[in-house]
Amino acid sequence: MADTKRVRMRLLRDDPVPPHADGSAFRFGLQNKEEIFEGRPCPDGKLAFDFEMTVTAGSDPERPLFGGPFASGPAGERFVYLSWQRLNGRGYVNRIKARLADLDWPLVRKAQASGKVLEADMSGRGPGGGRIRVDWRLAD
Repeated sequence: MADTKRVRMRLLRDDPVPPHADGSAFRFGLQNKEEIFEGRPCPDGKLAFDFEMTVTAGSDPERPLFGGPFASGPAGERFVYLSWQRLNGRGYVNRIKARLADLDWPLVRKAQASGKVLEADMSGRGPGGGRIRVDWRLAD
């Protein structure tokens, strides 16, 4: 079995209102398989969603394979959701995908070695986004 390690990650979002709002009451946050986790406010007004993922070698040696309760999608196309979950009813008003396929081993290893967080700003993103590039960086 592959050696599993963890990496700390963070998503940022400037606006908690869902794109294409339909008037439903909602709860906004980082989605795992069972619930929504609210973000913490940052000094610049954005919301930050901190989480950890497991990372192992996948079938493509150049690309890490992410896992854990926040990972969604098939192995080679994993992503993390920011979601607007309906409070009065089922499902979601909308969800945004933060693609993980844009992360490579050098950046993941830098984050692990430095103890820094891998961060992506999802401000201004519309719904979906599974194929739209996400710019991950080491947070200060």
